[in-house]
Amino acid sequence: MPPALATADQKPKASHGESDSDHNTPHVSKKSKTSHAGESSSGSSAIVTNATAKNGESENMESDGFEFPKRRKQRKEKRKSRMFPSISVDSDSFKERISVADLRDLTLYIIGDGIAPKWLSINNRLAVAHVAVILVPGLTPDLFGISEDQLSPMKITPDNPSIRSELSFLRTHNVPYVWPTRAPGDRTKLYSPSTTFLNAPLSKAEKKNIERMERSSGAGSDSGAILPLDSLLMTADNFVACDYPLHSDILAQLNDEQPLPEGWVETGNPSLEKNSGVLVQGKYRVLGLDCEMVMTANGSALARVTVVDWNLQTILDQLVLPDEPVTDFLTRYSGITAKLLEGITTTVSDIQEKLTQLISKEDILTGHSLENDLRVLRIRHPRVIDTAVIYSHARGHPLKPALKYLANRFLNKDIQKQTGNTGHDSAEDARTCIELVKKKLEKGLDFGKPLQSTEPLLRRLARASEASHAAAIGAERGTRTGTGAVVDYGNPAQWHGTDARTIVCCKNDDEVVAGIKENARRHDFVWARMRELEFARGWVPQHNLGNDGSTKELTDEEKDAAVSNCLSNLNARLNAIWESLPPTTIVIVLSGSGDPREMSRLNALRLHFHEEFKSKKWDDITTPWTDVEEQQLIEATKVARSGVSFIAIKPAPTSDDE
Repeated sequence: MPPALATADQKPKASHGESDSDHNTPHVSKKSKTSHAGESSSGSSAIVTNATAKNGESENMESDGFEFPKRRKQRKEKRKSRMFPSISVDSDSFKERISVADLRDLTLYIIGDGIAPKWLSINNRLAVAHVAVILVPGLTPDLFGISEDQLSPMKITPDNPSIRSELSFLRTHNVPYVWPTRAPGDRTKLYSPSTTFLNAPLSKAEKKNIERMERSSGAGSDSGAILPLDSLLMTADNFVACDYPLHSDILAQLNDEQPLPEGWVETGNPSLEKNSGVLVQGKYRVLGLDCEMVMTANGSALARVTVVDWNLQTILDQLVLPDEPVTDFLTRYSGITAKLLEGITTTVSDIQEKLTQLISKEDILTGHSLENDLRVLRIRHPRVIDTAVIYSHARGHPLKPALKYLANRFLNKDIQKQTGNTGHDSAEDARTCIELVKKKLEKGLDFGKPLQSTEPLLRRLARASEASHAAAIGAERGTRTGTGAVVDYGNPAQWHGTDARTIVCCKNDDEVVAGIKENARRHDFVWARMRELEFARGWVPQHNLGNDGSTKELTDEEKDAAVSNCLSNLNARLNAIWESLPPTTIVIVLSGSGDPREMSRLNALRLHFHEEFKSKKWDDITTPWTDVEEQQLIEATKVARSGVSFIAIKPAPTSDDE
């Protein structure tokens, strides 16, 4: 982190022995003048300018005597400036770029229970009304004239020619600096900026407290009780979040209807035959399901399906003839070869008929990321236990653990051994999922979850607000509500909105602006994301398509024009948001990352090389990967991790506005 800042300018002294109290201004004790750690002891700022007298009383005197109204106006402005927050920065002291995590911790300090940052000082932070954070992928350092090796923030001046002219918002609203910002990641990878910002680290004491609360709730492995099987079932929200095909029973819970697509089936009511078999806990029939797939010109296609029962006995294991010609048998993963499928006539529709006769909608299917299997089978089923959901990845949500890892870690089994071209075994994978469910029932809900090291930022803010109110017994309660809103594309609840009081699902940037304007005054914190610029710059491939679905190649002039138009739109939207915000709102705009395209391309090449290295002779490898490509990847990752951000405080209304 950058070193601590130099002490802010001292407050000017009143002349002729006058004190602020002589003019009915609030008395400020020496203690209150002492700043908190990391806070400025003055109200000076590049954002909110304090009205201070120059040369004592001299400017309030004219040849015909004192101008008391002018003097009172100055004192009024001076008192007002103390009421509003401001920031100050020593821009020459930085030894490294700030990070996305630093911006998160700044938010925690302003409206939560975080500690003071060392890279800037905030005066009167308790007066901050709200914090609005807007993620704008597509903003890059070159748009602001920031070099690749610049560490310290760039001061914005009225005549700075390096900032794109479309971004007049920065000058109009006295934004003081543009900050080179480091995205999360390592030497060859970029981690999610959203996940980093919206998850706060826990202290050791907080981790122990959460463990203690989980144990006392009786949900852990110490409870000694066998879990009811239905406690592991996917909820309707889980189905949506994990992009499962939605059975009509799930759609009914969501008050929605979706016709069954052509070529699809869904499981129905049980019959006497379907109710036969092993019953778990006296009433549930549990079946493990796994599929192996191959690649065709139209994507993944079913090649093998296996179903096992609760006793790990195989009750269906069938090879399937893909509907389309196979372009890649994926033998190293699927174990499927051309020879295996010789003479196979069973089609997907044949398997659908067998499965709907075997499985009713009352049965529980278990598997690992089972949404992929159900999609390739074209079957909708309402009762699922997904081992990728009931067990957690070591690095937390939204990452999913691999089945091979779970088997090794919790069952002490080594599965999916790739000896030669044998690939995976769908029967082995299905049995492993059943065993993992049994282990979970035995050990409890918290089994298989790593020690929690973070918690959602929105939950942390709510907890900090509750603690603040509890500590204020007998005193005036604070104004913090601890509530937050998430305004984002798609379904934000799937990734980071589960702890938000309000969730706004958007399809375009104008809807994002409307969501911010509607919710910023009602919540302490708003998180939003705009994506028009990201799409225009080609960072998301599927948004660079022509009307016929083909990739649309743009000339350099067309690309520049599209980016310029998006920057103008962004500028107008930021202005609209700014005008809607109440005074003392802090706005943080960040890009999250730099351009990730070259890094993604090289990582895909490296992955392809490693896949070929496992299954081919050296002379047959088509994708070379040497130290040259490795260094190119490292440099491309540096570009991908180079973002920007800026911070502004909505100032007090001027006298003319009152």
